[in-house]
Amino acid sequence: VPPSFHTTACRPRNQVLPTMSENSKFVQSQDSIFGLDITKEKCGWFGDRTPLVLGAKNDKQSLKRLKQKCHLGLPPHLRCAVWISSVARAANPQLPVTETDAYGTIGNKKSIESRWEFALNAVFPNPADRDDAVAPDLGLTQEVLNQLIHNDYPIPEEGAKQLTLVLCALQQVVGIEYSPTIPDIATLLLTNMPASYAYATIREMINDTSQFIPVSQKEYYSWCKSYEFYVQKQSSAHYKVMESCGALKPEGLDPIFKRFFTSMLKRKDVLHFMDIYLVEGCKAYFRLALSLIKLISKKELKALTLTDSESWWNEIRKKTFHPDFTLAKHLALMYPKAGKVVKLYPNRKMLRRALKYHEKWAADNMPIYVDETPPKPMGYIISDDKPITLAKPTIFRSNLAKWLPVSLKTTKLDLIYSTEIHGRSLAAFYNQCNRYKNTIVLIEAIVGSTTATIGMFASHAWNVNPASYGDGECFLFRVDPDPKCFNWTPDFSGIDDFESQAIREQYMVAKSDFLAMGANAEGTNGIRLDQDFINGESYSALGFDNEPLPGLDRNKFDIGVVEAYRLIREVDGSVVGEEEKVWDLNGL
Repeated sequence: VPPSFHTTACRPRNQVLPTMSENSKFVQSQDSIFGLDITKEKCGWFGDRTPLVLGAKNDKQSLKRLKQKCHLGLPPHLRCAVWISSVARAANPQLPVTETDAYGTIGNKKSIESRWEFALNAVFPNPADRDDAVAPDLGLTQEVLNQLIHNDYPIPEEGAKQLTLVLCALQQVVGIEYSPTIPDIATLLLTNMPASYAYATIREMINDTSQFIPVSQKEYYSWCKSYEFYVQKQSSAHYKVMESCGALKPEGLDPIFKRFFTSMLKRKDVLHFMDIYLVEGCKAYFRLALSLIKLISKKELKALTLTDSESWWNEIRKKTFHPDFTLAKHLALMYPKAGKVVKLYPNRKMLRRALKYHEKWAADNMPIYVDETPPKPMGYIISDDKPITLAKPTIFRSNLAKWLPVSLKTTKLDLIYSTEIHGRSLAAFYNQCNRYKNTIVLIEAIVGSTTATIGMFASHAWNVNPASYGDGECFLFRVDPDPKCFNWTPDFSGIDDFESQAIREQYMVAKSDFLAMGANAEGTNGIRLDQDFINGESYSALGFDNEPLPGLDRNKFDIGVVEAYRLIREVDGSVVGEEEKVWDLNGL
């Protein structure tokens, strides 16, 4: 069959395909952070389509000319195209320039957008979760990330949402856990490109981690130590001053390696540096970081009185935020004439060797990293005939994901019982839940004018049984207000109190006239629901050591909505523990 037949047959009626000439055009920049218009400027050194560099005899000459043009500064309307193409070229030296130049063209737009949508669907199976997502800080800390979003830029709500989506996708699809430089880099990218392009650009940047950014804690601390090494090698006077005030410690280098110079340079200078950095990678990063300290002369060093690292960087800021300072002028210090380069700044080969060498120091000296980001919320099955109520808030499902056993964290919720659908009946509840080993029950507890959402996780299927059953994986919780989880713990006292132990091990109690989890010596339960799902109780239970779930002094409550969920594995869609019943001993 002729190729033209396929083209015609597969194309929807009246759809006009772009011509080859249109496909080779560069995409225009778009501000996804502030929503500002980016005007098209006349530019004598860039065209509107491939190739990126005109008149180059070979790839080496093409790269040299591209660097020269980026040093002059890119026209804002072409930053999206040139940035992503430059990164693709630097990160994929094995590819011909014709292929890397195409990254920024209209012809590649559909591919970038489809990969972005795939990433979003992987992270957020329920599109509604995108609105309530929490941005991972990737080692920056939630406090500093919030400062970045709300104070430093500040970023409007829609822009913050786009940044959050990019960071979530990088963490959960690409697998980046620690790279504190990325939030600022992503923000700067988003000032000139859609989220799909920012995500694609950073993915290319991490193809070769030593080329652009550190993407692990060990690499990050190696960068900091390498910088200290080159400061000492470059100027012993500057090294002594910076070392004495803590400006060369990893935590003292936050303005450089965590915040990507955004607090050290004017915004237009940071963007100009991005033009250079996205072509040259970490070599340009270290050149700027090392050249900035040279703004303080040796004479000025002697007059300084510094108390901490921030006071040192404030002295640099006095220089960089002076009206006369521009990055364009500073390039003369970053890129001195031939002969001085080797002495002042490391070349790419030397820098890679230093970064590799200092990884051992980093492994021995880096602190234990604790991710402060709330876990990815559990997804849920969307169905018109099973509308959910209590599990809708993203923060509820995020807490549930945090509390579940490790083996169940990559599961999603599927509604199997609801008082709104199946009626207020304990018998109906058992009928819907008796086939599934693990279930989560959410309960709307009403006390006067206050409402709390509480619940329990069952380690075994709910069936009417004369004896209590289950195991220590059961837990009680409250998701709103003041989220808390109450896990079961055994008695470590060493005292053989069989009666107390029997009470402690009343994990699940399933009778025909009530349902409960946990018990105590007074005969009450951690949570107890009557057979009509109208009245409930919650007292402290042995083993769970819970407070009354609706709140202090709120032991008895009216029951609003009750929902039970089975768990579905995200990887293959299988039901967790289906038909793994406990024995139904009713009537024996």
